[in-house]
Formats: sequence, C-alpha cells, structure tokens
Amino acid sequence: MPRFSYEAMNAEGRRIIDSSEANTKDDLILTLQTKGLTLVRWIDGSPSRQFLLKRSGRSLNSKELLLITREMAHLMKSGLPMDRSLTIIIQTGEAKPLLAMAQYLKESLQGGKSLSDAMAAKTEDFSDLYINMVRVGEMGGILPQVMEKLAGFMERTEEIKKFVISSSIYPAILLMIGMVSVGVIMGVVVPRFAAIFTDLGQKIPASTLLLIQCSQFLRAWWWVMILSSGLIVLGLWRFSGTSRGKDRLDRIWIRLPMLGNLIMDIQVGRFTRTLGTLVQSGVPLLKALSIVREVVNNVVVKFAAEQIFRQVKEGKRVSTLMKDQGIFPAMAVQMVALGEETGKIGEMLISVSDDLDVRVQSKIKSLLALLEPIAILLMGLVIGGVVISMLTAIFGINDIEF
Repeated sequence: MPRFSYEAMNAEGRRIIDSSEANTKDDLILTLQTKGLTLVRWIDGSPSRQFLLKRSGRSLNSKELLLITREMAHLMKSGLPMDRSLTIIIQTGEAKPLLAMAQYLKESLQGGKSLSDAMAAKTEDFSDLYINMVRVGEMGGILPQVMEKLAGFMERTEEIKKFVISSSIYPAILLMIGMVSVGVIMGVVVPRFAAIFTDLGQKIPASTLLLIQCSQFLRAWWWVMILSSGLIVLGLWRFSGTSRGKDRLDRIWIRLPMLGNLIMDIQVGRFTRTLGTLVQSGVPLLKALSIVREVVNNVVVKFAAEQIFRQVKEGKRVSTLMKDQGIFPAMAVQMVALGEETGKIGEMLISVSDDLDVRVQSKIKSLLALLEPIAILLMGLVIGGVVISMLTAIFGINDIEF
C-alpha cells in the first residue's frame, strides 16, 4: 500500500505535516475528513526524504517580520488605511523579502481578502498568535492598537534573543581559542617532540606516550571526528523535529541542573506574555488559551496549557489551575488571581512575564559568569597537562647514556 505525505489543517487552524498509507489519494482525503482535517497540499517525496529536508519554508526572518509589523503599526496609528500603509512600505523598503510580503498583502487586500485571511495563507511567516490578534483587531476596529501590541511583543522577544547572544560571545570566543590552541599543540607541537624522542631512543614516560598516541589518532582521524560530530548534531536536530523526539529532548532539558530552571522560566514567561498580550488585545480567554497551546514550545508547558484550557471550559479559575500544574511560580499564581478579581488578568500576566524576563536575564548572567572561569580552568588543565607530559620526557633526556 503506498504512503502519501501531506500538509493539512485541523479545525483550529493548526498546520499538520504527516504521512499515511492509503490505496489512493482520494481514500486518504476521505480519511482526513473523518478526522476533521482539511488537506492543504500533497508533499512530494518519501517521509525519510522529508526528514532530511529543510523544515522551515519562511520567507521572512524574525527581524524582517518585526520591521514590517512596526511600520504597519506606526503608519496605521497615524490614520492611514492598510492598503496605503503597505504602498508606503513597498516604496520605502529595502529588504526584498519584506517588499515581496508587503506586495502580497496589498494584492490580497485589493482582491477582497481581509488582512488576517491573507496572513493565514502564509502560516510559515505568521503564527497563530499573530493571525488571531490581527483578526480580533479587524473585528473590533482596533487594528492599529493591536499591531502596536504585536510589535511590542516581538520587540521584547528580540531583546531577549539579543541579550543571550551578546552575553554568549565572550565565552564562545574563549572556548574557541582554547580548542584551537589544543588542536595546534596536539597536531603540530607534540608530533615534533615525538620524532625527537624516537630518534634518541629514549624510554618515554606513560603520560607522554599516551599524549603521543592521542596526537597520532587525532592527526589520522580528525576528519572522521568532525564528520561524525556533524552527523550527530544533524541527527539530533532532525530528531527534535519529530513529536517523539521533541517530547524526549524537552523532558531531558528541564531535568538538567541549573539549565532546567532557566528553560522553564523562559517557557513560562513565553506562556504568560503570549496569553496576556492576547487578552489585552481583546481575544476571549478561551480562544487565547487555545492559541497559547500551539505557541509554547516545551511539551511540559504545552501539556499544562492544554489542561488549563480544558478545565477553564468547565468554569474553573485560571489561577487555581496554574497552581495545580506545579510549574508556575507562586508569585505568578497570586498575581493572576489578583487579575481575575480586578478584571485585569491581561495586565497581570504581562507583569508576570516582565518579572520572569528579569529573572531569566539574571540567571543567564550568573551562568555565563560561572562559565568563563570554568572554561579558563578546563583549558588550563588540558594545556598544562600537555606541557607537563612533554616536560617529563624532556627532563628524562639527561638520563640518557651517550
């Protein structure tokens, strides 16, 4: 029975890429319809081939998406209609992907589509969060304000990314220099001394002999080590793209000492900021929770969001359900409870996410501050061990009888 790969949409608008066996494509279409799925397109190639292909089909990167969002928000807030705003972006923009997206959106509007419907056809570039917020803005006549909130949400996300990257530059350079230094010593210096020891016929100490053997192994098989490391990284990256792989890796990450708590703070902060932004923009709470389930990445937080969504429909309070999940900080639960009492749950969720962002930045600074001396110590031990091993053999030259 042949296997067909496909892309489909469920009733909530979520994109699903999968493959199934069926006698014909028509039979598979009927099967998908019984499951509440709508076929979007057939995907050429076998699942194994799809596993090795690039998983992302985005035409805009995060910076370009932020730029077009900020410009649309600024122009519409100035009183310009959407089509006129897109025309200005096309005339003044420089990045080709951004211009192409603005042209596509403008043509879609001229063709009678709403902005949210046009974006829904580009799910690789616009998330469910983005599309639903735009749809709410269109329905409520507050699209400029919603676009401004979206821009603020995305700017905050970019700020955190920039902070992590900038804070990691020095430790990364330090580790790179250390690895290059060890490589030069093992690949160039050690072999030259090994040749000298061999010519002298000297009995080589065990530590020096081990060092020479390691050097010979690295010189002979360095390309295998690089290739195997690359394949392992590629395999893990692809494995993380499957539902089973992502579930396992997410649970492993959160169990790591120190890093686990940091990852959970990042994911919980993403949950609260997304939910708060949606509620503040006028999205009903149930719909907002439905969207958040698809936005969060970690399977543990996703499961918690799913449980909260299901039980909120039964009339339970969000703060009580957050407490029951056991992954949300006590302060976050208390602030959400206060928001429910005062009718300002959106503002409280944003406040919680701000607090978590500050905590995340503090933890990252502490971890990186700890990483620097550890990296220096490790490189010192490695290079020092190499030097001592070589000196031990050099000092033994005095014992040779000529």
